[in-house]
Amino acid sequence: MNSDPLTDNSVLILRDAARSLEAAAGEIVLLIGEVGSGKSLWLKRLAGLASFPPQFTATIAGKPPGKEIGAVQMLFDHQPPLWLGQNIGEELSFGLKAMPSRHDLATALATWGVADLESDRDVATLNRLQSVRLRLAAMELSGPVIALLDNPSDALPEADAVTLRDDIAAWVKRSNTTVVVASNRWHDWQPAATQLWRVTAADFLPNREGRHE
Repeated sequence: MNSDPLTDNSVLILRDAARSLEAAAGEIVLLIGEVGSGKSLWLKRLAGLASFPPQFTATIAGKPPGKEIGAVQMLFDHQPPLWLGQNIGEELSFGLKAMPSRHDLATALATWGVADLESDRDVATLNRLQSVRLRLAAMELSGPVIALLDNPSDALPEADAVTLRDDIAAWVKRSNTTVVVASNRWHDWQPAATQLWRVTAADFLPNREGRHE
């Protein structure tokens, strides 16, 4: 079997009969491939929202996807987004074991560049960039092992996309979260990615095209 050299500290492991793909804590894995190749489906599989074909095995922090509540968070490619709360405060607090203080909520919003959003503001009033940044702030508060991001910047102007990418890279560095990004505008993400996995079809393991330290 051709395997990745990270096995001892890998957070994410995908295997078929011939190969394995592995990612450690604090990596940004970029899924690339043609539109319709199955990038979003791979993210949903990792989130435990879609089944893996029988030829694959997958583990996240040693467990199958979907078996540990809160270990994986996903940003879906929907606009308007699929909100969990009705206002900013509810969205940031949803699913947390302890209610964050107002200071913690304000800090999370400021960290993600949306300090001007009031906690009682209706999430339905947010634009695309505000929506993405709010979901990322909520993700950071929840502290997942892996964050799955489906086309987070593809609909944004280039300058906004680059700034968002850099803010996500900073989050990865300070939290040691593993992030898997699916993107059609993958060149925006190449400078930040530690690995590139090319998806050719939904029923084939992606091909690793390089590692960047």
